[in-house]
Amino acid sequence: MRSRYTAYTRGQIDYVAGTLAAEKRDAFDVAAARTWAAQATWIGLRVLSAERGQPSDCAGVVAFIATYRQGDRTIEHHEVSQFRRGEGGAWRFVEGDTQARVVERRPDSASPPAVARRATKIGRNDPCPCGSGRKYKTCCGA
Repeated sequence: MRSRYTAYTRGQIDYVAGTLAAEKRDAFDVAAARTWAAQATWIGLRVLSAERGQPSDCAGVVAFIATYRQGDRTIEHHEVSQFRRGEGGAWRFVEGDTQARVVERRPDSASPPAVARRATKIGRNDPCPCGSGRKYKTCCGA
């Protein structure tokens, strides 16, 4: 997740595209992402929480706030992102629940309240998000 943020700050959009899950790559607008990243002055990244995502896991969820300036506005991009371990063990971005808001204060003032998790929690008897066809409790949830 941090590597994707760093890639945006450096304009390395090809890297960002390469970290997408295979089913998301066709819908990714490289030109729009490149323009957005170039127009932003990146201020910082705060990881609010991380669930799973350990070496033994095949899925993980990260909640974060990326702060940037665009023109005369400071914007906080709140996101809860879902990741899945792909072939070769690399983590791939699957989807994110996003919300952006213009901040009326300087970015170094008091932190805003934490973003509530809105991602669907995987139940023990749900199909495993890794695509194995097994129940989560007998696959990645074991």
